[in-house]
Amino acid sequence: MSDLRLIDVHAHLQDEKFADDLPDVVKRAKSAGVTRIVNAGTTVADSRRAVEIAAKYPGCLALIGIHPHEASSFNENSVAELKSLASEPGVIGIGEIGIDFHYDFSPRDVQIKVFKELWQLAAELQMTAVVHVREAYDAFFEAIVGLPAPTKVLLHCFSGDLDIARRAVDMNFHFSIGGALTFPKSDLTREVFGFLPTNRIHLETDCPYLAPQFKRGKRNEPAYLTAALEQMAKVRRLSTSAMAEILNQNAIELFGTKAGN
Repeated sequence: MSDLRLIDVHAHLQDEKFADDLPDVVKRAKSAGVTRIVNAGTTVADSRRAVEIAAKYPGCLALIGIHPHEASSFNENSVAELKSLASEPGVIGIGEIGIDFHYDFSPRDVQIKVFKELWQLAAELQMTAVVHVREAYDAFFEAIVGLPAPTKVLLHCFSGDLDIARRAVDMNFHFSIGGALTFPKSDLTREVFGFLPTNRIHLETDCPYLAPQFKRGKRNEPAYLTAALEQMAKVRRLSTSAMAEILNQNAIELFGTKAGN
C-alpha cells in the first residue's frame, strides 16, 4: 500500500471498458496511493452513471456535463436533468464541457452553443467547470467573453502552448495533464507544465484513454497516475512525495473539501 495521497482529477470509470472489473480497478488505485477519483460525465446518462459510482465506491466523486463530441445530444431537458444531478452529494463540478475542433463529431456551432449553456450553468450553481478544449482555444476564449464565470475553471488534458497557457493563467484557470506528460515527444507539454504556477497544476488519467508511456496503447486506469506524478516531479524539480502533497492541496483548492483525503 502506497503512502501517497493522489487525486485523479479526471477519469471515466463509468466507461464500458471498466464494466468487468471496476471493483478491482478501484482497489488497485488505492493500493497505488490514488485515494480520490473524479469521474467526468460525457452525456446526461453518462453523468448519471458517474454519480452512481460516486455513491457506491468510497473515494469516487463525479462531474456532470456533456462532452463536445456529444453536444448534439443536448436537448431542452438537459440543463434541468443536470441541475437535478448537481444536488447529489458526490458531485463536485460541471464537466466535462468544452469545444473540440479536431474531430467535429458535433457541428461547431452546436458545440459552442452547448458549451456556453453549460459554462453558465456552472456559474449559476457556483461550481467548478472542467473544460475540454482541442484545437479550439480561440473559439473557447471568444465564447466566454461577457459570460458569468464559474467559481473555478480547470482546463483538462491541457494541450495549449506557452502563449495560451499565459493567457489562461491570467484568467486564474487551473490545468491538468496525465499520460501525455510521459510521452517521448511531449517536450512542449513538459515545458508548459514546468512554466505553470505550482498552485494551478493537477494530475489526471482521463482513463480509459491516454495511458502513460509504459502502458501506451493499453487501457489506462487510475493506478497508473503515479507514472505522471514521477514525470511531473522531474519537471518541477521536486521529490515525488512533495509533488504529491502539492497536488493534493491544489485539488482541494479547485474542488473544495470533498476532494480532500
